[in-house]
Amino acid sequence: MAVPRAVLYTLTAAASIAVLAGCTSVTHASGAQSPQTLPGSAQPADAGSTDDAPAAPETPATPEAPSPPSVDPAQKPSPPAKPPAVPACATSQLKITQKAPDVGAGQLNMVLIFTNASKTTCSLSGYPGVSYVAEDGVQSGNAAERSGGSATTVMLKPGAAAISKLHDSNGVGGYDPKQCALSPAQGLRIYPPNQKAAVFLPWKTSHCAGKTIHSLTVSPVAG
Repeated sequence: MAVPRAVLYTLTAAASIAVLAGCTSVTHASGAQSPQTLPGSAQPADAGSTDDAPAAPETPATPEAPSPPSVDPAQKPSPPAKPPAVPACATSQLKITQKAPDVGAGQLNMVLIFTNASKTTCSLSGYPGVSYVAEDGVQSGNAAERSGGSATTVMLKPGAAAISKLHDSNGVGGYDPKQCALSPAQGLRIYPPNQKAAVFLPWKTSHCAGKTIHSLTVSPVAG
């Protein structure tokens, strides 16, 4: 028996709907499908991650080494301390003597000796002050002029000595007698270098005491 065309179309449509409905129910019954692995590193955001995974232990931080103290490059090291200076010999520490004068050819040469008579080390540096002394204790003639060599410092341990050289004319020498004004002297007044107290050294002699005469000269002390 022939089926009308309209009925055939109706049955075909109903069958198609039934097939689609069956596919939908199978998908829900089998649960969620496994995610597909994507090529490369592009993975789903939640792929393989779970909230219950234990966190990796933290690596303890390595303590920093202490920094060395900063040094200012412009800061210079302190210079070594200088040893204390040896004090100058006071007049009271010294014993002053003389060697016998060396006389010849109208000239006179004599050596003054400065001996440390104390128990401590002291120093002498420079020229002594020297002048003749008349009978009444006043200065006779001009004081000695400085001459000969440069001054050095002499260290005197107890008992040690330094010397200074005197030079003068022998009497009138080569001077005019009126200019010389030959006069007697009782000795020498001697000031050690850098001291204000003098020592009288007895020595009876005659010398040129004229105002224009500067025949007496003295050298710096030396060891």
